[in-house]
Amino acid sequence: MRRPWTILAVVALVCLLAAIPGAARQNRLAVGFGGVKQVPHTATLIAMERLRDRGYEPEPVFLPQTQLTIPAVMRGEIDFGLPDPISAATAIMRGVPIAIVGAYAMPGLGQWVMVAPKAITSPKQLARKRIAVHSLSSVSNMVVQFAIKKYAITSPQVLVIPGSVARAQALLQNEIDATSVFIADAIRLEMVAPGRFHILLDFKDMPVHDSVFVARRDWLSTHQTETEDLLRSLIETHRRMAAGPEWGVARALNLFPDQDPAFVSATVRAFIARGIWDANAGVPNGPDTIRNMIKHLKTVEALPANASEDPAYYADLTALDHVLAKVGRK
Repeated sequence: MRRPWTILAVVALVCLLAAIPGAARQNRLAVGFGGVKQVPHTATLIAMERLRDRGYEPEPVFLPQTQLTIPAVMRGEIDFGLPDPISAATAIMRGVPIAIVGAYAMPGLGQWVMVAPKAITSPKQLARKRIAVHSLSSVSNMVVQFAIKKYAITSPQVLVIPGSVARAQALLQNEIDATSVFIADAIRLEMVAPGRFHILLDFKDMPVHDSVFVARRDWLSTHQTETEDLLRSLIETHRRMAAGPEWGVARALNLFPDQDPAFVSATVRAFIARGIWDANAGVPNGPDTIRNMIKHLKTVEALPANASEDPAYYADLTALDHVLAKVGRK
């Protein structure tokens, strides 16, 4: 039989642990990705795996569509979602209580390109041509509409073909004349059909993220430790990969053993060379980064003209600021 003083000691220890900040930390940490597991997810997946050293059980969740990440966050099925910023901002404007906490990529759509046959050497040559996009409300269409306006492309035929891989296949089969795809799909296209296509346009200077990390505001208020740990692991992973690409390539090959090693290696190196995996978790200039993104989304009519431009309306950067104060901005 346990002695009374032993029981009291155990109770006291439990109470003490409960009082220690972070003692009740959540071990399972689920991040929701839109679509199937892809090589562009490499850095985030590595960062999640490295959280095991901090005692977490990271769980990547792959949802059929990017837009489904927000409902999954609201239902508590995942802790962080990775929707595109248009979906995130639109949901917030409709009263969904989520907040942007960071991003895995730099502001600037460096992983989006427009690919066309080699014979098309100027955007103006896309006049009356067939240009495919993922959907009319997607980043894919946003960059195409931006190009149409910037280069005054006359009467293009904008077609909806969901999925970057499907659009690349349509291009291969001469069913379309150009499309916006991820840089990874442009690399794959070159490997499948060497010399047939090229990158006609690059969108790395657009001040918009491809995806952003979002979480419920009420969850964030009680899970700052988890949020900081995820963002710190992400930042440390990005910086390690930038310092030595071979480290990232080796881990990517382990993550994608069933894919062509040459494709995996080329894609990871391209992301690192372009600086897509950002050293500051996608918010190098704090609230100004969010403000500039919202302003640009309004300019291209992805958000209504009366949308608020207050960064605090869309984002909670508390955890990210704490992490960058410790590791420094780059």
